This record gives sequence, C-alpha cells and structure tokens, in this order.
Amino acid sequence: MNKNVDVEEKWNQWFAGLTDGDGCFYINKKEKSISYELTVHIFDSRVVYDIKTKLKAGSVLKRSNSNSIRYRVKSREVIENIVDRLNGRLYNEARIKQCEKVCQLLNKQYITPSFLLSKDDSYLAGLIDSDGSLTINISKSSKKDSQISGVEGRCLRLINSRGANQLRLTIASKYFNNVTLIQKSYKMGVIYTEKANKNNRCPNKKYIWTLSSYNDFQILYEYLKKFPLKSTKMHRMRLVLIYFKYKELKYHLKASDSLEFKLWSKFCKAWFKYSF
Repeated sequence: MNKNVDVEEKWNQWFAGLTDGDGCFYINKKEKSISYELTVHIFDSRVVYDIKTKLKAGSVLKRSNSNSIRYRVKSREVIENIVDRLNGRLYNEARIKQCEKVCQLLNKQYITPSFLLSKDDSYLAGLIDSDGSLTINISKSSKKDSQISGVEGRCLRLINSRGANQLRLTIASKYFNNVTLIQKSYKMGVIYTEKANKNNRCPNKKYIWTLSSYNDFQILYEYLKKFPLKSTKMHRMRLVLIYFKYKELKYHLKASDSLEFKLWSKFCKAWFKYSF
C-alpha cells in the first residue's frame, strides 16, 4: 500500500473509533439536512482543532456550563467526506444506524464493517481517546485524607493508599457486541456486566471491557507505540509501566522519608496532571 494512502487509512480508522465514542450524525427531517458533531473534554481541544484542520471545515465552540467543546459540520460536501472516511469502519450500534440513514440520504451504499479488527487497525486508539477511562482505584484511605477534596485529596489518597490501589482501563457500552469486539480482536481484557439501576444515572445495563493485568497493559502499550493516543490520556498511558514497576519494587510501601517513597509520590502527582 502507498505510504500516503496507509497514513490516511490509519487516520480514518482512528477517527472512526473516536466517532463511535464521542461523535454522532444528526438528521433534520424537515430540512433533510445532515450535521456531524464531536464533543470532547476541554483538555483535548487540540484533538478537535486537528480534525477541523484535517477536514478544512467546521466550527469549534465551548459548550456553556460544561468542561467540553464541540466540533460541528453542516456542509454537505464535508459531510460526504466524513461519511466516506467512516463508512465500513464504525462498530457502535447506535453510530451504525445513524450512518445507514445518512448513506440513504446521500445515495451512498452503506458498507458493513469487518467481523474483527486487525492488530494494524488504529480504531482502538480512537475508541480509547473517546470512551476509555484510565484510573487508579483506591479501596481504602484514612479519615483525614478522605476529608480533603479536589485533585489534592485524590492525589494524597493515592500516595498514602499503600497496597489498596489498582490500575484499570475501562470502556463501557450498553451494547455487548461493542466490547466483545475489542476482547476478541486483541485477545486481552475481561468483560464485566453492570446491572441497570433505575435509582441512579445508569438506568440501563452496561458492559465494561476492563484491563488490569500487567501482561494486558504490555500488549496495549506495544499497540500504542504504533498508534499513539491523540488525547491527554496518552499522558497516563506513558505512566502505566512505571506504576507496575514501582508496585513490583514496593516503593509505595516504603517509609515516607525514603527516596523510593518520594519517587512514588512524584508518580502520583504526575498521574493527576490533567485533573481538576
């Protein structure tokens, strides 16, 4: 494959993953018009501005009362360009339905995506950029640390958590096929089911693809060497192997005035660099 064509294809695959998580098509039935929208956290504004530059069109606006910004396109010519880039590369069931309707309006043939993703497909990087959640969960903290709010409190609780912490990458979806696709394609991670709870903000059952083992993160890390994340989540991904190294060497259990514990504390502060 021509190098330029391959670069373009990898960008389209990443764009599809990003769209499956944070993008959507809107159809105005009265006007028979189509728009494309992508919403990301304010920290990832560079992602949408890069897309705007790539597509040479669209507007970027900060959403009111929100820490997010939205990229929007209405030009039919650009919508057709976006559809050509995404058609046959989307896997989110909701996004597929939108794409099918858009293809009908544009008189384009909808393309069914492949059954599995190849290891040379950058789709997963885009999906992690949009829907991935990379966290260190803390199961126990002191009463004093628990009373401190904000980033300072979260950082302090991690520093002092001793062995009561676990690193996890998760992607959640209400569609089972969306998460099994990742597991089957890359042979890593496990899937948990979160039951619907009508009393909270999760009224629908969710399926959560989860990475937590060192071996699985090694596989992902090698994949991301080829297809780096474009969002600020790449900052945490670069810290993942350091986390496992420090845990193996038990830096988090050393005396608070030791060099090892100071390195652990430095890691914890770096982990929350893009938090507020």
